[in-house]
Amino acid sequence: MLREYINTKYGPTADDLTCEYRIEPAKGVSFEEAAENMAGESSIDTWADVKTLSPELAKKLRPHVFFIDEERNTIKVAYHSELFETNSIPQLLSSIAGNIFSMNLLDNLRLQDVSFPKDVINRFKGPKFGIEGIRELLNVTERPLVGTIVKPKVGLTSEKHAEVAYNAWAGGCDFVKDDENLTNQTFNPFERRAELTLKARDKAEKETGERKMYMCNITAPTCREMIRRAEFIKGHGGEYVMVDIIPTGWTALQTLREENEELKLVIHAHRCMHSAFTRNPRHGISMLTIAKLTRLVGIDQLHIGTVIGKMHGGRTEVLALRNECVQKHVREDYEANVLEQEWGSIKPMFPVASGGLQPTMIPELVKIFSNDIIMQFGGGIHAHPSGTKAGAAACRQALDAALGKISLEDAARKNEELAAAIKKWGVCKEGAGSGGE
Repeated sequence: MLREYINTKYGPTADDLTCEYRIEPAKGVSFEEAAENMAGESSIDTWADVKTLSPELAKKLRPHVFFIDEERNTIKVAYHSELFETNSIPQLLSSIAGNIFSMNLLDNLRLQDVSFPKDVINRFKGPKFGIEGIRELLNVTERPLVGTIVKPKVGLTSEKHAEVAYNAWAGGCDFVKDDENLTNQTFNPFERRAELTLKARDKAEKETGERKMYMCNITAPTCREMIRRAEFIKGHGGEYVMVDIIPTGWTALQTLREENEELKLVIHAHRCMHSAFTRNPRHGISMLTIAKLTRLVGIDQLHIGTVIGKMHGGRTEVLALRNECVQKHVREDYEANVLEQEWGSIKPMFPVASGGLQPTMIPELVKIFSNDIIMQFGGGIHAHPSGTKAGAAACRQALDAALGKISLEDAARKNEELAAAIKKWGVCKEGAGSGGE
């Protein structure tokens, strides 16, 4: 049978957008047939032999399955960039991750990675601040940054929320963040929470002499309301906003990024809901793809996992995400399902390790991630035996020890907050779990 789209001698051009897929054909379907039909369905083909496309355009726009590895169920497909509205993440995903997931001839399909050509990269602004801009804002040039999520996720009044935030900043946190499902509930309304917490930030800055940042969750039912909430934060002296990027959606994110040219706020991305389609290694879309789209759109910070802690994601995956956030040129790594990517003028995102962390994990986190990481603690700060302020202090003490190459046990002799954290949690090593974020 003639294969129109399979050509393993084809070399992707500078105009091609390249995808790596893992495919599992349905029973009775050959691997090549599945690859051929999937490539066609994602671009210029349909189930019937239609005659409406000119031969010239068909030749120009046809996809090319240029790599096949049946042992690993892997193919790579090159698409001409003219197939896409090159500044639209929704249209892009409708093509390379759309109907193909519903095809009967595939039992499983996973989009492992996508590599953007220069023409697509140049249509996006990327992060407004990036790592360098965030460090300048905080006046912290090298060390990892420390943050906390107010806990419990929901249930606190606005007054109590601001009090917890103040204690975290006073203890040493650089950041305080809302959790993903705290938006505008009656017990803690958005505007009241934002006003009180930003006042608490100002108080903590005066007392500590350090810059402090509040990541207020502006996730909202509509783009219009999300922008209004961002404007409210800006109008009350805030410098950060947070958004739940998957529930909110790509159109909302691109709208927020456009508005941010004037608002000039740092945008923090919470990735909640991603595992609904990223966790299955045989089907769905990889978190790596989500990370790349997030950087392309222009978010400044992104949760990537922890290696240690409570969230799913092993070392290979998490470090691939870290690299995609921070590097200008990412080299191909076939074993890790990573395609080569040149980011051009797109700024790096600040990667965020969050989920099940506590103070005595910090030396391991520094070993894993080095300095360009935001370490974000929830229960690991607020469940400290002496409370939130002591938990935050224990984190800074552990970080100082790690950067000074001092053991936690030695550092604890001079720091009672760290000593109490060690007594509660022990000195953690890579692979250890934790009871809560």
